[in-house]
Amino acid sequence: MEKWVLTAVLAGASAAVTGLVTRNLDKVITRGGEAMLARTPKDPITVHASQVPGFSGYIGPLPPTTERWRDSANVVDLFDVVVHLIVEAAGYRTAIINKLDVHMESCDAPPHVSDLAGPPVPAPMSPRQLREFRVSLNVGLSADATDPAPSPRPADGVPDFPYTVTPLGPDHFYIHATTDEPGDFRWRIGVHWICNGKSGVVVTDLHGQPFRVVRPEPRSRS
Repeated sequence: MEKWVLTAVLAGASAAVTGLVTRNLDKVITRGGEAMLARTPKDPITVHASQVPGFSGYIGPLPPTTERWRDSANVVDLFDVVVHLIVEAAGYRTAIINKLDVHMESCDAPPHVSDLAGPPVPAPMSPRQLREFRVSLNVGLSADATDPAPSPRPADGVPDFPYTVTPLGPDHFYIHATTDEPGDFRWRIGVHWICNGKSGVVVTDLHGQPFRVVRPEPRSRS
């Protein structure tokens, strides 16, 4: 009888210890999950944007020395512009990029600009980097607010969407934006994604400022 009681006591103590360890382990796992969720970015992608140097001009009379205008905000791209996007998967997730679109912000009358220089000779790109898409900014100037935002379309020989980005496999997109009419165009680019049954869009720009290109008024021939 005493042996049976001792065995029962030991069994109960073992069960209590096991339960305590299990509960503590569950708490650790839960906290770990919460920490992992807290570290997970809201969007499954990050987008880095830059404007590729092209034919440029200076708003207003050209200063006498290059040092005066080299880093000036008055320097603008003329006629067309190429935006380079690097799209990366955030954290450990894989995402599908299924669309790009242009969010037009404004088109004002073109300012007076002085020509600076032609575009530099571009460096050759690898086949993986040849993701050239083209869009006309004038399409986004419709007065009908229900019209969809203009979507860049792939250049000849470039596969259309979707694309997949993984933690070890970012992708590059070159958006060639053109204008058919004179104006001072400002816009941002939306990168649409799908991940784990959810969808969204990351709107990207140049460090908080919209992309910009100016098409001057045609100059009269004298």
